[in-house]
Amino acid sequence: MEAYRNDSIKKYEYVMEPSEIREFCLAVLWEQYKCRKGAWLRLMLIVALEFLIIPEAALLVVGLILLMLIASGVYNYTVTYKLLSGQPWCVWVEDGRFKAVRRDYSEVPCRNIQFIRIKRHLVMLGYMQAVKRPAWFVMPLRVFVNVMERENFLNQIRNPQTEAGTEYTGAAQAGTADGYRTEYDGAAGQEMAGAQGMAEPQEYMHFSYMLDGERWVRFQKGVADILNSTSLGTPMRLYGMIIVGLLMAVATTACSYFVARTFNWLLLFFCLSITIWMILRLYCRNPEKAIRKQLRSPEMAAKVCGSWQVSLAREGITVIMPMDMKSIYSWDSLQWLVETKEAFYIFHQDKRHYIMVAKESFVSWEQVDAFHRICADHGIQKVAPKRAFYVPGWLGWVIFALIIGVGLTVLTANILRDTRDVIGDVRNDYPAYVPLDQQVEVLASLGISVPEETVASAREFMTKYDMYDMVEGSPYTWLLMDVGAPEYDEDWNLVGYSDQVFWFDFEGFDLSTDYIYILNGMLALAQGSPIESVSDIMEEIDDAEWEKGRGIVTVSLDWQGQTYLYDMRMFYDWIDEGILGILNPLLEKEGSQKYFYVTGDNGQGAIVFFCTPQWAEEFMEKTGLLLEMTRTKADKVR
Repeated sequence: MEAYRNDSIKKYEYVMEPSEIREFCLAVLWEQYKCRKGAWLRLMLIVALEFLIIPEAALLVVGLILLMLIASGVYNYTVTYKLLSGQPWCVWVEDGRFKAVRRDYSEVPCRNIQFIRIKRHLVMLGYMQAVKRPAWFVMPLRVFVNVMERENFLNQIRNPQTEAGTEYTGAAQAGTADGYRTEYDGAAGQEMAGAQGMAEPQEYMHFSYMLDGERWVRFQKGVADILNSTSLGTPMRLYGMIIVGLLMAVATTACSYFVARTFNWLLLFFCLSITIWMILRLYCRNPEKAIRKQLRSPEMAAKVCGSWQVSLAREGITVIMPMDMKSIYSWDSLQWLVETKEAFYIFHQDKRHYIMVAKESFVSWEQVDAFHRICADHGIQKVAPKRAFYVPGWLGWVIFALIIGVGLTVLTANILRDTRDVIGDVRNDYPAYVPLDQQVEVLASLGISVPEETVASAREFMTKYDMYDMVEGSPYTWLLMDVGAPEYDEDWNLVGYSDQVFWFDFEGFDLSTDYIYILNGMLALAQGSPIESVSDIMEEIDDAEWEKGRGIVTVSLDWQGQTYLYDMRMFYDWIDEGILGILNPLLEKEGSQKYFYVTGDNGQGAIVFFCTPQWAEEFMEKTGLLLEMTRTKADKVR
């Protein structure tokens, strides 16, 4: 590595080390992601919404995104390492222009360099090739003697001083397949020859033509048609379609599995249809609209609209663009010549970079023949353009409408079929299904009598509202709730409690009386037991903070000459479940054979029984419901 002066212009020569190439690749990826903040924000929003609906599917999508980013990073690193490894660089600033030689030659006006990034071991100089697509020159920091030298060099770029007469009067751009160029393409040209002491290159012919926005769109569309057809062999978009298609197929298959919890073939078919539709929109649409969209950026319009100059010389083909950017392509890097209605296109070996020559710039047929001979003499193969086929925009939306229509039709048919299946045979969906009449018989065998009006009401509820799942799919609870509910008169005054079973809802009606109501309902089951003499049940609510939903409700009762106090926790209008166990300790003191047992009602209520442990075992065996006996010790006794 050596930094030297030539005619008062300091030039830097270097070969990038592997660690510097890795750092450069990571930095380029990060800069590309920064240019697409809007796209990343939209993607994060979609993933966040998906996480709220199907967390597993969202995690899978995040994993696929990370996999694609890693694959993209590995691919870019492999290509960049192959491109830069072992290649000598020579860069300098002259006449307000940044110039670089790396086997090939490129130069960019310093005023066009929009980004200067100083990394740990690198200096990166960037400019916008197209909208949200930066290109970079890279220099190791080790080429500078110290920070002052580095800043002096960067100041020449930040504040370019151009000598009179050095600006280009015309411009042209070395193109690429996706509408932009890079600094890596080209070969040693006139400046490079001068820099290395070579002879001036001999020019075979020179072309100059003007492009406005409309003509540039047509020229770019011509390039896209060539690359999207089989003119140059297998089109690059085919590989993109295969990779994206496979990834989306895996993602949609996995997501459909997480949604359905099984491989639902109809859902899988729908997801794959959407995948095919998206691939058609991404890769098979006419590219003209996307090309026109690039011209909305004033910077892009300034780069492509104006005078283009193309020069064929012994050293290669020189292309100058409207904003004074220049590249020289060596002949051995070019491979194909394609003629269209308006232009000749000379393509690079990588099928991405190309040179455009407008036919109007030829002055005679003899010059055209000479152009062909020059290209043929330098190994450039002439190929005939083939037609590219695209999916019309309206057809894409028709396909999408058909997919959605078929999907909704199948979904509706499945809903109707499932409804018929529930009505026809609820046993298929509810393994615990017990017919209503059988439930009545089982409860009767346990000594619980279900009134006829209760049975009739349950049967009407099932048939009228198709609520088989609540009555027969979740057996016994519906009947027990109806049997155990207290009786009220027309004015909703409490009339009495059942002596077979007691049911209540944990969401209270009035916490200043709800605990009294529950204990009275339980005592109605315990007539003839040692606790039938419990009296003076009261509530103390002075420590309850109703608005804040917290505090204590103190429940008291008198039994055998003593007063028992129980502190019930408060959470707005919800009843403390501890109330269910305060009577069992009193029964234990008397050696009772019966205790209070409780089971849930498949909702927010409780069903209470007063029975022996043996009866509880028999009940659980016959009904499948779980009975539990709870206990709550008195906080205070006086």
